[in-house]
Amino acid sequence: MTTKFIYLQFAVMLFAYRTAYGETGFLLQDTTTKSIRLNEVQVSGRVNPLKIAPGRLTYQVAKGSAGSSGSALELLRRMPGVSILANGKISLNGQAGIQLLVDGKTNFMDGENLINFLASMPAASLDVVELITQPDATMDANGDARFINLKRINRSAPGLSVSLSTNAEQGKYSRTFQNIAVTANTAKLAMSHTYSYGEGTELIDVNSTRYISNGVDRESNALRLDMDAVRKRNYRNHYYNGTFDYAPNDHVKMRTYVLVNNHERTKEEVVRSNFFNSSSQVDSSIATGNVLGHTFRNFSTGAHLTVQFGAGSKWENYLDRQQFNQSETQDQLLDKFGADGSVTDLQQKLRGETGGKVTITTVQSKFMLDIRPNITASFGGKLTQVNLRTKSFYQQTNDNSWQERVDLTNTFGHEELLKALFMQTRFSPSDLFQIDVGLRFEDAAFKSRTVNEKDTDFTMLRSYRNLFPNLTMTYAMDAEQKLSLNYHRRVNRPNFKDLSPFVEVNDPYLYEKGNSTLKPQFVHTMELTWLFKNSYSLQLRYSLRQNAISKSYNLDEQRRTVVMPMNLEHASNVGLRFNAASISPLKKWNIQLNGNLNYTSFEWRTANHVHGNRRLVPSLQVQNTVSLPFKINLDLNGFWNGSTAEGQATMASLWSMNTAVRKTILQDKLTLYIYANDLFRTNRPKIIFSSDAMEGKYRELYDSRAIGINLSYRFHRGKKGNLKSDRANDRLEENSRINY
Repeated sequence: MTTKFIYLQFAVMLFAYRTAYGETGFLLQDTTTKSIRLNEVQVSGRVNPLKIAPGRLTYQVAKGSAGSSGSALELLRRMPGVSILANGKISLNGQAGIQLLVDGKTNFMDGENLINFLASMPAASLDVVELITQPDATMDANGDARFINLKRINRSAPGLSVSLSTNAEQGKYSRTFQNIAVTANTAKLAMSHTYSYGEGTELIDVNSTRYISNGVDRESNALRLDMDAVRKRNYRNHYYNGTFDYAPNDHVKMRTYVLVNNHERTKEEVVRSNFFNSSSQVDSSIATGNVLGHTFRNFSTGAHLTVQFGAGSKWENYLDRQQFNQSETQDQLLDKFGADGSVTDLQQKLRGETGGKVTITTVQSKFMLDIRPNITASFGGKLTQVNLRTKSFYQQTNDNSWQERVDLTNTFGHEELLKALFMQTRFSPSDLFQIDVGLRFEDAAFKSRTVNEKDTDFTMLRSYRNLFPNLTMTYAMDAEQKLSLNYHRRVNRPNFKDLSPFVEVNDPYLYEKGNSTLKPQFVHTMELTWLFKNSYSLQLRYSLRQNAISKSYNLDEQRRTVVMPMNLEHASNVGLRFNAASISPLKKWNIQLNGNLNYTSFEWRTANHVHGNRRLVPSLQVQNTVSLPFKINLDLNGFWNGSTAEGQATMASLWSMNTAVRKTILQDKLTLYIYANDLFRTNRPKIIFSSDAMEGKYRELYDSRAIGINLSYRFHRGKKGNLKSDRANDRLEENSRINY
């Protein structure tokens, strides 16, 4: 009887196996008189790569079709709630202020540097993408609590793994990148090397209109200034990351790494500025030509040690030293013309050189242990030291001789010392209820010094001691539903570009500079989340920002527009968000949905008025994936953001649609991926701004509509290691604020 029962089990498994592949004509037969030998049984089913938890959305790259999307940039464009503008601005759930992490470390680039970096990183090298909105106390307190973490694959199975990828993209101009990744592992040693090279040309069309007034009656006294600019950028990017791991036994793991990134960019810009005085006819105009050279180099290295004390405790230590160097050159030619087109002044020339160096040294030690079966804890300390040195030197022709521009020439130094202690505890009094509570203490000291002939010597000393608590309570209503309530406090320290007094000269009437007097921004956030089947969530969120940092638009004594960051009185946000990880109208059709409704309010004071900017902002993002025969996947994705308040400015609504086709062959080792981005060229940021003496609008049109093709090949994929991932990498570094 037992033998018959076992044979019947085998028959049922065979029936399930063949039914999963559509072979429904299978008939059960009597198996009592003959034996059946099964070498392998496979059960096919849909695996959802997207998992939702309170404050965290996780996408397993290898289990989703987006994993072969070519670059990490293309992968992020397909993540729920993530929207990426062509200027490098990243938003999550309809809100900006995102910190990008790679293996838990905050990426140090922004703008075009960030876009080029993501475009050079292959999506196939990633294991998991995490979207985090509720960081705990073990993570650095800096930031707006919106993080995107790209975790790279960590292979430890013995063998050799090679991955090759090449990508070509064509918009108005072409862009390419190539990547090779090699991993070699033995029982105790593991080495990996990743190199990528990218180059291409980008085009940006910019136009703006400004109304400048000296008096109260803006209609009669306003000076209208129209600017049209065409910016062409040629870039080259080299990236190398090498790691060496040694695990003498199952309890000890050591790692060292080296990261080198070299980015060079040349920008050629032609600007035409037209002036109107109470007339539709041009009174005068300025033609400006700019040639800017930009070099950015990064050399980082570090060592990590993890010791596992049995199953319930682990000790993690790391030391990182990161160094960033940047240099820029600018050559500017300027001609002034009258209303009739005649030259009204001698040609002016401006040339300048800027350079800077940032060094960040970080040491952290963290201990994790299971106190009881229902209580776990993590505690430790961190020390971060930052040293920034920058300088600029500008000259301008006057009577055919070069003279120093003292208002643009300066030397800036900035030092930071940040000491932190943290503790995070999880307590589960029952199977239905869980409490996570954490506390982080930070002692921060800052010293900034600006030296130039105009302001002589200006030194600012600042320090603060603060506690950053977090609390999360989760209640399981039943086997499929959870309620979660979270509160956390954080600080957003100014990045070094915002602090540096460097001046970027677009033309004689448009400057952009930093503000060395910026104060840190403190953020209080509360979130209430309803979670269903770990695939659907509804969240109500409130946040309050004190001394909110935002760009301002002002006039100096020479009536030039100066764009610089400033501290506003406060900013608040109330938001409702819905996430659906998997909606299937048909068997082969999967939809991921992210919808947001945010009410944002800013308030600030000027010499004459109290100003406010308030907006109710809807946003929607939809990802469609259709599985076709012959292992072909079709993607159609789109997003729409309503008009958004950004401090003194308002960004008009915008939308975009992307599509892609993916095909795998040779036992899924070779992948062909063809994509088309911004099909209708609608990803065009438009900003409207207003202040006491000026109002205007600003629009950017990027070369974002493009078609691309990616071809990637994997040899001996290998397997993931059995050891737990090194959580020493799950941290935030001070380099999140470099961006200079």
